[in-house]
Amino acid sequence: MFWLNKTLRLGHLLVDFRLRRQNVRGKPFRLWIETASCCNLRCVMCPNKEMAADKKGLMPLSLFKKIIDQCRWFANDVYLHHRGEPLLNPALFDMISYAREAGLRTRFHTNGALLDETRAKKLLEASPNLVSFSFDCFSKEAYEKVRGGAVFEKTLENILRLAQMRKAAGVTKPYLVVEKIRFKNLPLAINQRQADDTTRRLLTAGVDEIIEKEEYIWAEESAPATVAARPGSVCTFPWYAMVICADGAVTPCPQDFNACMKMGNAAETALLAIWNGKAYRDLRKKMAGDLQALPLCRKCDRLGRRTFGGLPIQYMLTFLIDHLLGYGKLRKMLGTQERN
Repeated sequence: MFWLNKTLRLGHLLVDFRLRRQNVRGKPFRLWIETASCCNLRCVMCPNKEMAADKKGLMPLSLFKKIIDQCRWFANDVYLHHRGEPLLNPALFDMISYAREAGLRTRFHTNGALLDETRAKKLLEASPNLVSFSFDCFSKEAYEKVRGGAVFEKTLENILRLAQMRKAAGVTKPYLVVEKIRFKNLPLAINQRQADDTTRRLLTAGVDEIIEKEEYIWAEESAPATVAARPGSVCTFPWYAMVICADGAVTPCPQDFNACMKMGNAAETALLAIWNGKAYRDLRKKMAGDLQALPLCRKCDRLGRRTFGGLPIQYMLTFLIDHLLGYGKLRKMLGTQERN
């Protein structure tokens, strides 16, 4: 019954999307809940370091619980990250536990620099489904050039320790992923011997996957249009997902780094009222028929990526595996190329 229910819900989302419904029957299946919009590092490719101080903060546990109490009835999984470093929020582990007890799959992305032994113990106790790490380059000089403020050896030790502690505890959660970015225009001197050694150490320690992904391109009005939108391309995000920033602001897409496209605020309005509210309906209408009226969306590189049946090929298989199979031996066997 559980799998049938989930499949039917995905079917409703697909029909809503294919028919370009402005008022949708399906409910958001995946939520990004930003536990922290501040960060401990100054990475060269990340706009966080340019954000104004008054735009940065931590999501209060009370607001997080309010969100979970609503989305537990319709969401399948929650990402507890967006623009900042989740480990900066001292309530993170309570948040993971609360969401897990509500029946939601939980996962988050981290730079790993703050994951000391104490936090690693709390993380294993909280038991999220998946944790992914940004750990680019795999060699000291290149890594520290990219990740401003981080120390290669310390971050590597943090990741290895967590994997070893998980193995020693005899548990399978969280599923551990280490990500490398393929930078397009950043010259980096990679020590290949050290990079190969780092890969070996991570896998030996028990990391489940090491994946490479393209450099992220954030949607901004000032950004150049890097990839032309394919004729008839329509973004899937407004029909299946929701992003909730640390201050409660709701946006339709994690590409919108500066939260320009506000749909409402979860601290003030119920999530489902926002989901089919005027802002969301107007967005879906413009997305389906007047893309040029959306300054961020018309430049987004996702609309230039290959699709099958109108759905993005790049993430389709991973999305289905995540939702229908979860994270375990089968996931590890099938692997993935990107995870967003």
